[in-house]
Amino acid sequence: MLKKLQWSFGLLLFFFVLPVIAGQLPFNKQASTPTQQPEDKQVVFAATNLAEQNALEETKEPEVDADPFKVLVLFTHSHEAYEPMVKAVSGKVATSHETVNIMGFKDKIVNHFNVNGLTTNVLDVDVMKELKLEGKGYHESYNVMRPHLSKHLETNNYDLILDLHRDALKHELTTVGYNGENYAKIAIVVGAEHANFRWNTAYAESLSSTLNAIVPKISKGVISKSGDGVDGRYNQDLAKQMMIVEIGGIGNTEEEVNRTIAVLGKAIAKAFVNDTKK
Repeated sequence: MLKKLQWSFGLLLFFFVLPVIAGQLPFNKQASTPTQQPEDKQVVFAATNLAEQNALEETKEPEVDADPFKVLVLFTHSHEAYEPMVKAVSGKVATSHETVNIMGFKDKIVNHFNVNGLTTNVLDVDVMKELKLEGKGYHESYNVMRPHLSKHLETNNYDLILDLHRDALKHELTTVGYNGENYAKIAIVVGAEHANFRWNTAYAESLSSTLNAIVPKISKGVISKSGDGVDGRYNQDLAKQMMIVEIGGIGNTEEEVNRTIAVLGKAIAKAFVNDTKK
């Protein structure tokens, strides 16, 4: 009986010690403790000014988001312009221009959006130029844009689609001051004559409220359009997450528009990305 107890105790002791022994074997990488490397004696001094700090930041590998929030930007009324910008270039007051127009902000839009973690593409179609080539009128703008957008969406998916415009109202009605700076106001337009209407409206209302949380009264709210004399769908039937965003009006300056573009990028990230990825 004593021998059996001794044998059982020895067996239990063996199985207790076995994991410890196995942990020291070279093939068991999971259990083994990694070998500590010799301490690097090289001293790296902290950046003493912003320029040095930026230089160090540029050497870092950018973080890659496995599931980025993708935004598509397009300009159906591609030649809509701002009077102060056109006057500065041509000396004339005009609200439409072939080169100095809302499309000219596309690089700034991409940069501001990317800074906020948004992967941004531009559907680079100059609709006004195509209207002229095809001999069509201004009222056919959305019909001319439609096949370009539809074809693009066949092979590309987006979390948000923005058709960017500017309002036709005067400067005093499209500008808001906050913390000593002026911003171009935003109006969001949703067509109410298609099946996606409620989806588009939900996205638009979320963006509008977030914009106003960042800069009070920068958004004039969501405007639904239907009935005679309006398009009623604005190609928003092609995507539930699509809306028109009007940035400022004819009298807003380049600086005011740029500030609002920065706020827009921040609002998109806050409304649709940050809250969903917590």
